[in-house]
Amino acid sequence: MTDHALAHPFSETQWHRLHSLLDELDGRQALWLSGYLAGQSTDFMATSQPADKRPAVLIAYATETDNSRLLAQRFGEQCREAGVAADVQDLARVRPRQLAKQGALVVITATHGDGDPPEPALPFFEAMMDDDTAPNIKNLGFAVLALGDSTYQHFCTAGRQLDARLEALGGERVLERQECDVDFHAPAQAWLNRLLDKLPKPASGTTPSAPAITSRSTPSHDKQHPLRTEVLVNQRLSAPGRTSPIHHLELALEVPDFPVVPGDAVGVLADNPPDLVAAVLDATGLNGELPVSVNGTPQSLVQALRQHRDLTIPGGRFLDYWAELSGHATLKEAVNGGTRTQRALLKRHQVLDLVRDYPARPDAETLVATMRPLQPRLYDLANSLSSFDDELHLTVKSFHYGFNKRRETGIASRYLLELQPGDSVRLYPHRNPRFHLPDDPEIPLVLIAEGTGIAPYRAFLQHRAANGQHTPFWLVFAEQRFEDDFLYQLAFQEARDNGLLARVDTVFHIDQPHRALADPLVEQIDQLAEWLERGAHLYFCGDKDSLTRTEAALRENIDAHLGAGHWKQLSKAKRLHRNLY
Repeated sequence: MTDHALAHPFSETQWHRLHSLLDELDGRQALWLSGYLAGQSTDFMATSQPADKRPAVLIAYATETDNSRLLAQRFGEQCREAGVAADVQDLARVRPRQLAKQGALVVITATHGDGDPPEPALPFFEAMMDDDTAPNIKNLGFAVLALGDSTYQHFCTAGRQLDARLEALGGERVLERQECDVDFHAPAQAWLNRLLDKLPKPASGTTPSAPAITSRSTPSHDKQHPLRTEVLVNQRLSAPGRTSPIHHLELALEVPDFPVVPGDAVGVLADNPPDLVAAVLDATGLNGELPVSVNGTPQSLVQALRQHRDLTIPGGRFLDYWAELSGHATLKEAVNGGTRTQRALLKRHQVLDLVRDYPARPDAETLVATMRPLQPRLYDLANSLSSFDDELHLTVKSFHYGFNKRRETGIASRYLLELQPGDSVRLYPHRNPRFHLPDDPEIPLVLIAEGTGIAPYRAFLQHRAANGQHTPFWLVFAEQRFEDDFLYQLAFQEARDNGLLARVDTVFHIDQPHRALADPLVEQIDQLAEWLERGAHLYFCGDKDSLTRTEAALRENIDAHLGAGHWKQLSKAKRLHRNLY
């Protein structure tokens, strides 16, 4: 059973402490503990919910970056304070047939990629869209809050599709769907406040049933309360001449119980580069010392632009504001032309382009209010706290992209790669339970990585070694050149020499231009099939396009070798783990 097979009342830290303790117990100790807990069951049951009573409202979230989860948990608290019994659950763990038994359903979902739901919730979405597995939810009241990014073509598509499907299956819409951009906090909360008034309340004179136990976590650090930590090491891993260098960062961890395990990530709140901030201030004619407010916190304009506002992507609200302020016909035509026309303009203009090409003199407070919030970036944990309990290790690649005939550098990667020992960085834990190690250390694991996707596998090996567990690992790794780009080569060679790594295969694209990441596994299909028959799990981490092609090649060959539909059964058994970007 995995950590999240059942909802539990523990914080994430308590849950991992509990499992760490249980792993240390022998059979006699475990038997004694079970008897002791059974003897306390009267006290436990006195505060638990009767098995035959369900909360009036199911609040289900689908998330990749935790925004939906945090909104769902906050709304769950609102419901309970208002006397509405509510259960908060990850949509990935909700079975469609449960819906017919609920009093009402509130869904908070993000959209990713080409209009896709968050990957953990994909089986739920697929089951709901399939006529053979979709439930009859006649008379079920529902409401959908959709989160997205309006700069993408498929803005809020997952929420739109689920909202329409719930209605088609017989549900009754309690409140019209709300679609939110990246600055979602205010509109989302306003919508949830309106929704609360429409949800079923307990009858007068009765006491609402206790809310069901949820899987809420209460980390001491999150996006709103990040941990500020010190940079210890910033080391280049790739060759000096490489145009997109890769660095290894080590950050001090001086707080106890930082709730991350191998497979998790940290969210980094990067600062905008000072030269970009200065250019925006110069183009707008504003003094950086002017007072402004961000989410109710007073600060200087330069701090707001440096740490809290996206100076790259303008967004719809900023475009509306700047078109009105500048009075320029081109911008007004784009605003009045609809979403497609606006998106076409924004594909040619970043914030600095707009304020330079269509000059105006904004009010500092309004400028900050209309800009998109600067979004955190997620980086996989490259070490296990079992081995380094006072450090966090990250693997960062410089990100470049073409824009309007020029070459741009990603804000977060530039920020991280320029940090020096002694500098500070703001971050928070990000749980990624679908990419965790299996509980059983004897299950074979096939680890497939492209580039920086190798980072969590370093943490996997450290974790198993620190706990004296001998998991059969098969690493398949791709990068550019063997001599320059075999990331963490010494660590993996040592793991191979020590017997921690059973097999290692590599593909270096420049050295072997006609070789694909899937080739080593396809060429050893008998060996891969034997591992799968022993119960192996497959992990895919790194570049989305490359890993998607790799998985397609493996699916075709495994189905041909072990029978049609075998790959689909692996997915249903949750033996495929993806962490793609």
